Amino acid sequence: MKEAALLVLVAVVIVGGIGIWLANGGSIQLFSPPSAVQPSSDIPVVAEAPKETPPAKPKKFSTAKKDSASKAAPVPETPTVIAPVAEVVVAPPAPPPPPKEFPSANQISVGAERENISDKFGQPSLATTTTSDDGRVLETLVYARKSGRDVTVIRIEDGKVLSAHSR
Repeated sequence: MKEAALLVLVAVVIVGGIGIWLANGGSIQLFSPPSAVQPSSDIPVVAEAPKETPPAKPKKFSTAKKDSASKAAPVPETPTVIAPVAEVVVAPPAPPPPPKEFPSANQISVGAERENISDKFGQPSLATTTTSDDGRVLETLVYARKSGRDVTVIRIEDGKVLSAHSR
């Protein structure tokens, strides 16, 4: 019984869809390619300058009266010129800063400030910070190069160098 109700519902939907399609004159195209869209152009358009007209020939004077409308000469329209709004200037990339010196244990004196270490040698490859139970801040800075073959470890306590070791 459930299958029969489902078949009737599917048949109604199909017949209804065909009816809508025929009511629109068959104008609904389901599988048509999308219409072509032309890209917008952001290039400013500059009107052409008018061409120079040759000098007028001298007129012969006649005694016949002319219409007042024929006396007025046509006025050429002035072209509209669109000026660029801004000029784009691309600056060359800034040169990279020179590489910092790699520290060795004999270059680091005990008691030196932590800021001096960072200024002279740059950021370490690894830095850890812990706080001891009595409130002291302990830092370990590890500088490494050549895939870890050259390593300098600096121990800092409360912002001052406690020890330095290189291998």
